[in-house]
Formats: sequence, C-alpha cells, structure tokens
Amino acid sequence: MNMENRFQYMSFVVSLAGLIFIGGSMHGQAQDGVEDAIRQVSAENVRGYVQPFVNGLGASLNSGWYQSAAIGDMGFHIRLQVIASGTLIGDADKTYGALPPEPFERTPVETATLFGDRGTVVDGPGGTTYQFQNGQVRTRIFPSATLQLSIGNLFGTQAVLRYVPVPEIDNFPRTTFFGFGARHSISQYLPSSPVDLAAGFFTQQLIIGDIMKVNAFAFGGQVSKSLSVVTFYGGLQYESSTLTLSYTSSSTNSRVNTDIDSENHVRATAGIGLDFTILNLNTDVSLGKVVVVSSGISFGL
Repeated sequence: MNMENRFQYMSFVVSLAGLIFIGGSMHGQAQDGVEDAIRQVSAENVRGYVQPFVNGLGASLNSGWYQSAAIGDMGFHIRLQVIASGTLIGDADKTYGALPPEPFERTPVETATLFGDRGTVVDGPGGTTYQFQNGQVRTRIFPSATLQLSIGNLFGTQAVLRYVPVPEIDNFPRTTFFGFGARHSISQYLPSSPVDLAAGFFTQQLIIGDIMKVNAFAFGGQVSKSLSVVTFYGGLQYESSTLTLSYTSSSTNSRVNTDIDSENHVRATAGIGLDFTILNLNTDVSLGKVVVVSSGISFGL
C-alpha cells in the first residue's frame, strides 16, 4: 500500500469512527435520515430546527488546528495528526419556537430541534392535528473526527491540510470534507520573547449529502510555552461558519434556498500537550458561544 492509499484509508477509518458516534445517537424511532428530516421542515422553521446543528458542527470544524505556537524558521517538518473534537449540546439546543402551517393557529410552539426528542403535536380546526418534525440526533456531545497534515517550515511558515471522504453510513448521508490553512511564527521577530507566538488562518468546506454544504473560516493568534516534554498552549480566534441548504420542502412543496450562520464567532482556547519528538498527544478546551473539547495524537518530525 503506497503513501497516498494509506492516507485515504486512514481518512476513511477516522471519519467512519466519528460518524458512527453520530449514527449511534440517532433517534431510535426516526424512520427518515437527516436529509429527509430537513426536507420535511418548512422554510420558515428550518433555521430554528438546524441552528444548534450549525453551531455544533461549525465549532467542531474550527477546532484542533494547532497544538503549539512554536514554528521553526527553516527546516523540514511533517506531522500527521488524528483529531477528535466534540461540541457540548445543552438542553437549550434541543427545542425552538416553530410556527404551525395554515390553517392552524399561527402561534409559536416549542418543539424539537435536530438534537431534540419528538416533535410537538398541535390541534387544529375540525379535529385535525399537525406534528412537527422529530429530532434525529440524541447526544450530549456532537462529535467529529478528521486527519490533519502539517508541512513546513519555510521562513517560519507551515501549511496545514485536511481531507476526508466518507460514504453514506446508516442515517447519515455521504460526506466530503476539505480544508487548508497556514500558520506563521511571530516569535522569530521577537527573539527575547519568553513564549512562542504564532498567527494563522484556516478555511474549510464540508458537503453533506445532496442538500447541505458548510463553509468555515477562522483566523487568530496562538501562544505556547514548553517545559521539557510538556507544552502549555492557548489562543484567541475569530471564526465563522455557514450552512447552505437547498431542497424542496415536502411539507409545503416549496423550494428552500437559505444560508444559516453559526452563532459561534469568538473563542478562547487553553490546552496541554506532551511532546515525545515523533509522538505528540494533546487536549484542549475552547470557550465561546458553545464549548468544544478537542484531543489529538500526531506522528512526525
């Protein structure tokens, strides 16, 4: 097996593990997959239904880009990393206010989001009833996993790449993920600095099935301090992510084309790593609109 095939195989295995966690937390009574569930939501309610999903997914995508701010000026660097992250899902992420369709009374009703339980049933004229869409994913932590490759160093700069293709798994649709970025050493301009400093930007695209596409972007600064094999690191980051939905609503037979932005924009990160030269382990916590926990294991020089 050549290097390219090994990388593709590892990408599949890592992503499969992450999506199995999602698939295992699917609502047990749901007969439709995530895509079909979203297709049944009207244009006026879809934003509330998927907003917590956008927040969680966007925050996870923008995690794990760095484990240290130390970047050499010149020299060979290559490191392959397996990254697992999870966004904490609270009770507030499981319900939203939705509007029943005509001819039902147009008063907001609290019902399930994509992370919720069963959709609320409302009564209408003439003994009619209407049930909102059920939740599809039951979980306290929304997980993701990916492979990341960093290559450098050239004038204190490293390139960072991510790529994961995943086939359809159970209720979760086919997924393709690609991202790249760059990090640049600030410490090289401050030789007397007691800590390592760096800055970076990162962009990603995630295509989920036939109706969902996520674009994510982040930039910020990082700081770290190494003491023997232990590295303490942190950073401040601005980020954005947008879910583009394009589908025909099966409940109203109307076309839905909309962009839904994540509510997570600024995060502070603190973490710790263990560096054994070729092997590196790390874990960190990020605080923003949502809380994200990220861990990684990497191999390289």
